[in-house]
Amino acid sequence: MVDLLGVIGGKLEGAGIPYEYGEWTQGVSYPYFVGSFMESDYRYEDGCTAGTFTLDGWSRGSKLALVEASDKLKVIFQDLQEIQGNHLFHIRYGGALPVPTGEDELFKITVTLFTYEWKGE
Repeated sequence: MVDLLGVIGGKLEGAGIPYEYGEWTQGVSYPYFVGSFMESDYRYEDGCTAGTFTLDGWSRGSKLALVEASDKLKVIFQDLQEIQGNHLFHIRYGGALPVPTGEDELFKITVTLFTYEWKGE
């Protein structure tokens, strides 16, 4: 899982999307994204493991920054395949959902990425 998170984090950093895994610990400036990962315990016949990576994005004042970031993510993870060491990763964009916050000027979006990982020898 660490390698997978490294691939995703590297792509987000390269795209200029402010991101941390688990919780935001830096000074708050908008927009920013926080990631979480749920791994499936099922292993396919070919050794593939799958999971769902969720990015929650937050913004104040405008929804536009979140939509722009979501558009970048859609392009980056449209059909990403990457090999690192003896791991093959396939990450694909699963969609974005605006989420009400209950505050007039605080906006949230949840972006879902589906992940697949194969380990070689």
